[in-house]
Formats: sequence, C-alpha cells, structure tokens
Amino acid sequence: MDTDHGGTSPSQHESAAEIARKKVLAVYSSTLESLKKSTQQSNNGHFQSHNGNQYVTPPVPGSMYYNDELGSNQAGNDYEQVEFEATDNNERIAPQEYMRPYSAESPVHENIQGYQATDATSALKDVPINQTNINEEWKKYHSAWQNYYQNYYSDYYSKAAQSYLATEKLKSERIADGTVQKKRRFRRLMPLLAGLMVVGLFLFLQYNRLIFAPIMAYVSPDNGKTTSSIEAVDPTITQAVSPEPRLIIPKLNIDVPVAFGIATGDVMEAMNHGVAQFAIPGANAMPGQIGNLVISGHSAGDIYSSNPYKFIFSGLERLENGDLIYVNYNSIRYTYRMTKSEVVEPNNVAALIYATDKPMLTLITCTPLGTSRFRLLITAEQISPAYESNGEQPTIPENPDLDDSTQMPANEPSFFENIWGSIFGG
Repeated sequence: MDTDHGGTSPSQHESAAEIARKKVLAVYSSTLESLKKSTQQSNNGHFQSHNGNQYVTPPVPGSMYYNDELGSNQAGNDYEQVEFEATDNNERIAPQEYMRPYSAESPVHENIQGYQATDATSALKDVPINQTNINEEWKKYHSAWQNYYQNYYSDYYSKAAQSYLATEKLKSERIADGTVQKKRRFRRLMPLLAGLMVVGLFLFLQYNRLIFAPIMAYVSPDNGKTTSSIEAVDPTITQAVSPEPRLIIPKLNIDVPVAFGIATGDVMEAMNHGVAQFAIPGANAMPGQIGNLVISGHSAGDIYSSNPYKFIFSGLERLENGDLIYVNYNSIRYTYRMTKSEVVEPNNVAALIYATDKPMLTLITCTPLGTSRFRLLITAEQISPAYESNGEQPTIPENPDLDDSTQMPANEPSFFENIWGSIFGG
C-alpha cells in the first residue's frame, strides 16, 4: 500500500510480464558478478573454481579454435590452454580443452572485459554456450536411465522366465499323467454335452409320462382311506353310503370322486378333480338305469403336473373279467362285475352305443400308458342292487348328434402340445 497517497503503490501497477523481466535481469546481474570475481582470481589465464578444480573456457564468438590433433591453429599463432568451470549441483563434467591466442588483444580478453559492460543483458547474451559439455551431460543422463531400465527389465524378464519355466514344468507333469489330454477331451465334448443336455431336457418334458405311468400302474393311489374299507364291501348287500358320488375299485385301491351330469365339453376339466361321466346320446344312463353309464379318467400325465388324479386309471389294464367295481350315487352303492375289455380308436364313440336291457358300466382311459393313441374300454354289468329289465331297452338314436371330430376324453396335453395350443389356440 502507498501510505503517503493511499491506494496501491506504483510497483503494484506493473504488469506481471514486467515483474518477470526484472527477475530475469536480476539473475543475469548475479551471474555477471560471479564471472567478474572468477576473472580476477584467474591464474595465468586459467579460471579456478571454488574447490580448486580447473575447467576449460568455452569458445567465444570470433576466437580461433585449436586443432587438438595437429597442436596448432590455422593462423599459426601461439595459444595457451585455459579451463572453464561447467558444473551442476550433482556431478562434474570432465573438462574439454580449447585454445585461444595468448595475447591481451585476443578475443577472449575482449569478451571477458565485455562482461563489465553496463548492459548486463547484452554482455551475458554474447557469452557462448559450451554445447559439448551439455551434450556430455545429456549422455550421462541418458546412460543413467538406460542402466536403470536395463536393471529393471533384466529383473522383470528374469521373473517372467522363471514363471514360464514353472508353468511349462507343470504342463509337462500334467501331460505325463494325462491330465491335459483329459481336459482337452472334456473341452471338446462340452458343446456336445450341452446339446445333449438341452435335447434331454426337452425329451423329458415331452415324454416323462412314458417313464412314470407304467410305474404308477403298480403303485396304489393315495385315496386317503385304508384298503380294508374297500375290500370289506359285500357285493350282495346294498348298504347305506355317503351321498358323495364316488367310484371304487378294490383291486386297484381306487376310491375317487365322480362328476355326474356334466356336458361333454367340461369332461377334461372335471377329470382334474377326479373322474367324470362322458354322456353322449345312446350312452348316457345313470347308475341303476338300463343302458350304458360311461365314466372317463386319466391314465398318465406329466410328472410336474399339479393334477393329483393324472395317474388314477393307469392300472386299469390289470383288471380281469369278474373283478368288482362300485359306484356310490344318491347314497346307494351300485356293484358292477367286469365282463370284457377292448381297445378302440379315440373317435370310435360308436363302441359306447349299443342296445342292452341291463344297467351297464364302461370305464374309459388312454392306452398305451403315457400316450393318448388309443382308448381302453372296460365293460361291467350291474349285479347289485337287483333290478327288473322287463325286456325294455333304452332308445338308441339312429343318427346320434355326433360328428367325426367327436373323440373320447384323452390324457392331459404334453409339453409341446401345451405350447402348440397356447400359440395356435388348438
């Protein structure tokens, strides 16, 4: 601050460039003072450093240089050898010899005297740079770095070589015991194994019922009841039973709910909760009535399906003529005795329609097990309670309201059938 006039001092009005220029000139002036002192202390034209070492004076513009190999200059004048200090803070550079005329009128003396000029900038500007010493300094600098990198990479590649040799040794050991060959074969087989796993998964999703349905045919269904309660039924005695409609087959340990009086389009859904009546014109009798009572159930389904009744009729092929079948309806138990079995096409619904003067029962399921290719029909005749036919037979329609597309109920759709149906609505 300017204490006399207030505000900033005149020096603070100077630009940054002017301040920087003054700092540089101050450095130059300090350098000139050092040169003057060194000149006054010179001995016989040799400059002496602070520690007593002598260094060669760098060449100055206009001087005649000495030929080191010939020992004389081209002008034939005598020269004396002078030395100049060229050092840095860390290392001294070996002196480089130059020659100048041994005369007070020599350019060297003129240049040295020029150092005392008042124009410090011009005097220092005319002093030549000892490029040879600078080059030597750079050579040593680069040599130091080269030495560092040589040591660094020598150590680096030494460790890399040791690691490589250790890896090769381990490979050789693995090759010797066959580990590498096994791994190579395994890698080659990986795509094949992955493809086989994918194919196997799709095959399992599609055809797992072919595996489990034959097994379930010999496994008693879990009816939640003891076997003795089914086997204790006397076919000659009609006893009071619960009003819930049920189908009972003691030989197969089957005791399952029955859905009666439903439309043919609802049969597949009803079979997810048990078994269902498949009523069509000419085969729509109820339990105890003259005519054919048709009941359908699944024999196979996907193992991952949530339907607990997907295997309920899987053992139906084990029934033989004379085996008993019971149907509970309206709190009455009706007893049937098996008379025959046959395999028909799924659309052969005519096999269910026939003239009879007896109450008949037909059980339907898919066969072979795990497929829906054909239909197995188990036919049984009512033996209890007693009935009177009087020679009357149900009316068989001459042209039933059925077309060629009408088929008997099938098993649950397979994996790909579900996909096809979800895409195309089939």
